[in-house]
Amino acid sequence: MTHSRAVLGRALAIAAVCALLGAGGVLDATHAVLLGCAGIAAVVLSAGRTEVSQEEWPDRPYASRAGGRSGVSDLGWQVFGQDRRVRPHVVRRVQELADARLDLAGADADPADATRLLGERTVSGLASGQPPTARTLQAWLDAIDRLPDERNTR
Repeated sequence: MTHSRAVLGRALAIAAVCALLGAGGVLDATHAVLLGCAGIAAVVLSAGRTEVSQEEWPDRPYASRAGGRSGVSDLGWQVFGQDRRVRPHVVRRVQELADARLDLAGADADPADATRLLGERTVSGLASGQPPTARTLQAWLDAIDRLPDERNTR
């Protein structure tokens, strides 16, 4: 059924219902005609609008900004959750980074060496599993960054 036939069918159905209400004595003739006019107007007006599912969103150009700023911006949005704390996947990645750097420093198996190299607060924070604040994450990364990045064989 085409669109105009569907609109015509709805309008005729409303007219028929209003005629029955007026003829049956439920509504007086004036109110039945007014109800029919309002119903037909609503059908015609709703037929003229576009369905939401048929509307297409305009294409947004995702141009890559110079200097990698786009990647840094995306990373910034992915790091923090709605509670303004660091998300768990970022904490796991920092823990993996700390383990790898401790391994390079030769302190991978000894917790005392890890505490000596990273500091008590960093080691306990990484082991706690609690999502840190941005400031705490920065302190962890600073402590990891101070580790030597060359293999230490002792």
